[in-house]
Amino acid sequence: MEAALYSKLYDTYMKLKSKKWSELDNVNKDQEVKFMDYISAAEQVIQQLKSENERLLSQVKDLTSEVASIRSAKDEQCIEYQELLMEENRKNEKLSEEVARLRNLQQVGNFSTLKDSKTDNGGVCTPASGQVSEEAGNRSQRRKTHKRRRQSLSETEDIVMPSSSLQDDEILRESEKDLHKGALPSGSLITVQQPQCCRAIERPGGDVNPTGQANCLFQVLVEYLVDLKFSTVSQTEEICISAVHQSSGYSFNLTWVNRAGGKEPELLYRVLSLGTFERVAPEWMKDAIMFSTTMCPKFFERLSRVVKLHA
Repeated sequence: MEAALYSKLYDTYMKLKSKKWSELDNVNKDQEVKFMDYISAAEQVIQQLKSENERLLSQVKDLTSEVASIRSAKDEQCIEYQELLMEENRKNEKLSEEVARLRNLQQVGNFSTLKDSKTDNGGVCTPASGQVSEEAGNRSQRRKTHKRRRQSLSETEDIVMPSSSLQDDEILRESEKDLHKGALPSGSLITVQQPQCCRAIERPGGDVNPTGQANCLFQVLVEYLVDLKFSTVSQTEEICISAVHQSSGYSFNLTWVNRAGGKEPELLYRVLSLGTFERVAPEWMKDAIMFSTTMCPKFFERLSRVVKLHA
């Protein structure tokens, strides 16, 4: 009886044991399959990461070489700009020397021109009011009459009495004194036979416009407004004005062009030299332009904007 019971228990135990082992084998197989799947997926991810790493390394290498080439190009460009800057500085120095030389020549030319004009006018000056002393002119005329009378007497009679000579000298001295009394001090005198706005002002000490400025007050005012120096250019039929920006060397001509049929005249702009504005000047400053006189304020407004921006 006991043997049968033990045998039955043993069979039950073996069945349970085999069942348990089979279950464990199934679980192990499932875990092994999952583990292999995980290993395969991990290997794929690792391979992808390796390829991505290689791609990024290649990209970094390319970017490094590109940065090196850009840096080299920038260094060369910087060296080129430094050379251009040195060249521009040399040009500016030469231009400044040339401007100083031209200013000196202009001052010398203005002084000689004014000296010649004073010599041609006989050195006669009037007060700033523009009125000439008639009394001084009459006395000068009497002095010339006395001289001519004395010369005629010497030619006809060949003998001059001392008393008459003394009398003539006395008259001459009196006329000179009256002339000096009628003259004003040398504070503010202007030359004769010139418009009121275009008379050269004499400074104390006899200097006339020592800075080489223009005689015309309107011209000086316009030069101050637009920061340009104006002068006339001799032409046969047309009126031409030359303008120079002294600090940059920029210069141009404006020619007055009359139109047929009584139409509004036009101005022709031609550039002579761009000076230091050569690299920054807009295209319209480099070309010849024809515009009406009503557009003249707009032209000088745009011109002043460029000059003030880059001067």
